Amino acid sequence: MISLARNIPYANTEMKKGNWIKKNLVGTELRGKYLGIVGVGNIGRNVGRIAKALRMNLIGYDIYPINQDFVKEVQLIKTDLDTLIESADFVTCHVPLTSETRHMFDDERFLKMKPTSYIVNTSRGGVIDENALYNALKTSKIAGAALDVFEVEPPINKLLMELPNLICTPHIGAQTKEAQELAAMVIAEKIIQIVRGVI
Repeated sequence: MISLARNIPYANTEMKKGNWIKKNLVGTELRGKYLGIVGVGNIGRNVGRIAKALRMNLIGYDIYPINQDFVKEVQLIKTDLDTLIESADFVTCHVPLTSETRHMFDDERFLKMKPTSYIVNTSRGGVIDENALYNALKTSKIAGAALDVFEVEPPINKLLMELPNLICTPHIGAQTKEAQELAAMVIAEKIIQIVRGVI
């Protein structure tokens, strides 16, 4: 969100080319903006806490009941998906890929978003219809997007990758030393539980 709001990747690229483009980089602040969290599970809640610390307002949607303690903690506004995307300045996706969530963000949904809004997907690539996203970004239906996941990995949608209002990374959300160690520990613990007949 910070990279989108302040166009940090572009600023970095231009600086390394020797270009001082300060006047071209008028961004937007996160403070006071509405963050729509699609999928308010463990990851969505943690993102919400960080956003609240940045003084953002939070809107949440989930097909499952949202933890009431969290709702009170961050003053989350619970709503339906369409109201969320119509209201949010930033939308962040934290849902599994299922038949219900595949292409959850399609042409119709992008049309409902504000032209000044941004979408971030770090969940599963198929949640967003990449052709619809390309059209929304190319025609300024939305201001920008950040993707860490893609419908096909590595991505094959080269036209999407070339858009200046898209930030993309190669599925590195959990690609840290600490996260990989934790994943190994969790898997090992599950195997031990299975062998012992606990699960």
